[in-house]
Amino acid sequence: MSQARLLERREANERLRLLVQPELDALAPEIELDRCVILLSDANGVLLDSVGSAGFSRKAERVALLPGVQWSEDGLGTNAIGTAIAECTPVEVRGAEHFLPRNHILHCAAAPLLSPQGELLGVLDISGDARERHLHSMGLVRWAVQMVERRIALDFRPGQELIRFHPNPSLVGSHREGLVIVEDGRIVGATPKAIALLGNSWRELLGTSPDDLFTQKISRSGGEALKTAKGLTFYGRCEGGKTAPKVSASPARVPPQSAAAGPDDPSLEPILERAKRVLNASMSVLILGETGVGKEHLARRLHALSNRRSGPFVPVNCGALPESLIDSELFGYEEGAFTGARRRGMPGRVREANGGVLFLDEIGDMPLDLQARLLRVLQERQVTPLGGRPSPVDFALICATHCDLRALVAKGAFRADLFYRFQDYSVRLPALRERMDRGDLIKRLFLAYGGRSAGLELDEELLNALMRYSWPGNIRELVSALRGMIALAEPESRLWLSDLPPHIREETGAADVHAELVKSPPLTTSMIAEAFKAANGCVTEAARLLGVHRSTIYRNLPKSS
Repeated sequence: MSQARLLERREANERLRLLVQPELDALAPEIELDRCVILLSDANGVLLDSVGSAGFSRKAERVALLPGVQWSEDGLGTNAIGTAIAECTPVEVRGAEHFLPRNHILHCAAAPLLSPQGELLGVLDISGDARERHLHSMGLVRWAVQMVERRIALDFRPGQELIRFHPNPSLVGSHREGLVIVEDGRIVGATPKAIALLGNSWRELLGTSPDDLFTQKISRSGGEALKTAKGLTFYGRCEGGKTAPKVSASPARVPPQSAAAGPDDPSLEPILERAKRVLNASMSVLILGETGVGKEHLARRLHALSNRRSGPFVPVNCGALPESLIDSELFGYEEGAFTGARRRGMPGRVREANGGVLFLDEIGDMPLDLQARLLRVLQERQVTPLGGRPSPVDFALICATHCDLRALVAKGAFRADLFYRFQDYSVRLPALRERMDRGDLIKRLFLAYGGRSAGLELDEELLNALMRYSWPGNIRELVSALRGMIALAEPESRLWLSDLPPHIREETGAADVHAELVKSPPLTTSMIAEAFKAANGCVTEAARLLGVHRSTIYRNLPKSS
């Protein structure tokens, strides 16, 4: 597909791309560590966006796994994206399971994105090398899809009502709840999670009255048990209505999930105060630190504290934008500037930041010719879009990088004059392995990212292994590991060493403990029955007594139990 046609496709799916962007931002660093890419396709299987491992991206390009290519079953036979569209269900396709021999190098996990009316919007896919194990790909892609579908439902219109419900009252308001949208007394939408909980289909649900669905009217405070016509029991509450303002989940303002971890460290408060003063004086702030330490989170906190907090916060990842598009993304263009340009042009991120804060992440990856254009904008405080006239801009600038900019300047890969424009104030964020509070941080993030709502507990040995691990991907990698373990865990259970991702087990020595458990002699039925009795019927406690994983107990429980 030509660049012009790809731009048209992207414009036609702009809202979907914006809604998915927080998940792409959150998963990209972890996917890169696993040498994978995450892709978004439209409803026809045309790839719109791809982020992740640069090394694997080059291999993926050899089989046309890149934006502008259509991955449908009609054209390529069995493949995760095309088959997920055809079956409208999550699909994992490994190696030789692909129809075309050239695609046998791929391991792919894909899940369809559905609207509140059950219509196919697109597909999210994680693809990697088939020779490597990808234990968490399906769990991560399904989690990401669920978060996007929930965000779409939360963006309901003024005058509509939103019903939140779940069999467990503590999960109402969490990402595991069901959501139903009501307008003029009729159900006009529902999340796939709601459909699954209710045991209905969209055809059965849409257009009906919520009074036909729930035998007891849901109050706005919630808390009471609600029965359905099928005899199911839920807890729920109602939000919105004709007098309520719109509950907006505009993806342009939703911070990436990975940033929620952030540098939550009291020692940073004095640094934040000084950085705020610099920003308020219209000088730039440079945030330094390894990939995944929470540089964007710190930038967002600075924006919220500054005198520009009422203006927009506009983030731009200079390392994630294709070089062919970064010019138009940053500086914009006018109508008719080139073939495939939007009818009304595009303002560009610099003009979007007018009155607020422009955050340039991974500034060290910006091409040299664009560095010159950015320098001119900073000096003249005006931007000239392609095919247009100069336009004045007023914004505060925050930049971030994991690179050694001085070394890049010495090599001629970064402009010295631009580098010195960033030197008004510098902040360095510590790596996760350097943080003394990482134990508390691990526990806090585990609860925040679903451990609390799922009723899960961390075993002490597992926590110690997480403390020993070097975390090259820092907080982003930590969040990815925790999400993967939470997604694969049984509710109301304890996570053990064997639940750790394999690479963490191997580095921390926890793999040896796991291996000993695997090598241990088979358990007899009587041993398991005795442990089960001693644990008063608690599977988790029985597993602890026997020194095995709880799944072993489940598989070998006597039938009478």
